[in-house]
Amino acid sequence: MKTGVVDKLAFRSLARTPFTQLANLTGTPAMSVPLHWSDAGLPLGSQFMAPVGGEGLLLRLGAQLEHAHPWWDRLPPG
Repeated sequence: MKTGVVDKLAFRSLARTPFTQLANLTGTPAMSVPLHWSDAGLPLGSQFMAPVGGEGLLLRLGAQLEHAHPWWDRLPPG
């Protein structure tokens, strides 16, 4: 029996996070890293994608970005 629930959930998710879903559905390596913080202290992520098999490239980029602007110790206010 088809109810359409899965389709509704998928479309709702795609509307909110279209680019991360694309990477997941295609198997493309991707990462999101916090490169800026809002006035409220919340992280704002930037997504990077690489060609298939490019996980090493993403890991090297992530390491360089974190070295240049460390975020490991930043916690949201609360």
